[in-house]
Amino acid sequence: MSLIIGLYWLLILVLVYAFGGYLLVLLLYKPLNLKYDANYRPNVSLIISVYNEAAVIERKILNTLELNYPKNQLQIIIADDGSNDKTVDITSKYQTVDLHRMVRQGKTACQNESFKVATGEIIVFSDANAMYGKNAIINLVRNFADERVGCVCGELTYTSNKTIEGTYWSYEKLLKRLEGRSGRLLGANGSIYAIRKTDYIPLPSDAISDFTEPILIYGKGKDVVYEPNAIASESAPKETTARKRRIILRSLNSLKYLTHLMNIFHKRSIFFPLLSHKLLHWMLPIILGMLFILNLNLVNNGVIYQVTMVFQILFYFSGVFLGSVKYFIQVNFAALLALLDWIRGKKIITWTVLR
Repeated sequence: MSLIIGLYWLLILVLVYAFGGYLLVLLLYKPLNLKYDANYRPNVSLIISVYNEAAVIERKILNTLELNYPKNQLQIIIADDGSNDKTVDITSKYQTVDLHRMVRQGKTACQNESFKVATGEIIVFSDANAMYGKNAIINLVRNFADERVGCVCGELTYTSNKTIEGTYWSYEKLLKRLEGRSGRLLGANGSIYAIRKTDYIPLPSDAISDFTEPILIYGKGKDVVYEPNAIASESAPKETTARKRRIILRSLNSLKYLTHLMNIFHKRSIFFPLLSHKLLHWMLPIILGMLFILNLNLVNNGVIYQVTMVFQILFYFSGVFLGSVKYFIQVNFAALLALLDWIRGKKIITWTVLR
């Protein structure tokens, strides 16, 4: 019984660390002293990967054309991954946009091919539904005035901040800001991030690029930072389970390309932030399930275990009425499905719009 009690409280401590302790640890890291240059204007290639985005592509193109960046220094590339709707027809109307059509092969492979025709010193990656603030690219590239910086992640906001997804994303952005202060940002955001062209690493098609690419760049000695003033906005996703399942599965499948950086003795090891920021959260459904089972076995060992058992039951039952709890359950169910997919060797390479 002592073993069960010890394991129970260990898992409680793991939960506390995953949701609060890691934030405190990040505050202890020494911030970088970056050399910003608001007037830095390198040539930029903006790569927008699309698949069946007819509903938003024209708005995205117009949004891009209105950005505060010298027109002769901004190359706009629409990388079409075999769309079969009106995406190509709409894009073709704009002569200042470079349209590159490809056979369907997935977003990562699409970016690899588009990179070959990019002429900018800085490559910015975006999604079709992400609308940029007018100074988004200016604020991204100012960080590259410091040669230590290899990747910059902008800030994604949801147009409806009252959504449950928006609440979750606020917590995620806090983690990104704190990691980025010391140049250790663990992955970027596919809607808005930038790298130096000379640092680009072509990835296998099953790797999720916005997670894998920044980490590999960090592993090669460059810093990965967060730029809160480079803002992209999009509508909060209406679908949760399938989207989270896909993202987590692709991230898990990408781990095999990062194993050399998980070595705790590597100079640029990512083991600690990967465990704290990602792995513990992906393993949360297993941790919660174990807590529930252990608690069942401990209900006769004192009032505290009876109270925690009642709390767990009421918490999960409240998901019927409370949107925040329902969302928490959905995300963890998606993580569980992704873990099972990963164990079975499932891969997802192409993507479908889920909004």
